Amino acid sequence: MVLRSVIGFCVVLVMVCGSVRLSAQESSSSIASLKQYIGQMPVDLLKQEPKIQERLQKLLGKDYERLQERFAHGVPIEMFGDVLILRGEKPFTPGNPKVIVGIGLFTNKIHCALVESAGRNIYSEDPKKIPNEFNRFIIISDKRSQEEADKKKKAEAEHHEKK
Repeated sequence: MVLRSVIGFCVVLVMVCGSVRLSAQESSSSIASLKQYIGQMPVDLLKQEPKIQERLQKLLGKDYERLQERFAHGVPIEMFGDVLILRGEKPFTPGNPKVIVGIGLFTNKIHCALVESAGRNIYSEDPKKIPNEFNRFIIISDKRSQEEADKKKKAEAEHHEKK
């Protein structure tokens, strides 16, 4: 009787472990397949990958609307290290609000930065393990934005000097 219980337990354990391994493989293969969206727009990925969209909605809550507004003017998806980067901005708005979403292809975690002129809000499915690539991308993006703003100010100043 005890032997039968032990064997039954082992069979259940193997079935559970096997299904966990299978679902982990399925999710990692689906995450890796996101590379196919490189060069496409973020809204296209969200339309075709409803699970990613659901995860972003859960992560951002009421701020998901702000993400959608900014993805309306998206930039083609790119890879930065092991992170798939989705970007968008709300042009012609004071402070030029932006969104940067990073999906870790090896971690299967989503990280998001909503950037405003007053600062940024960071959302993460794993706040203690935000990839360095994602943080570096935000810093590079901030630097580019500042350089563009400086060029614009300089051009405006030169234009006023000529008058």
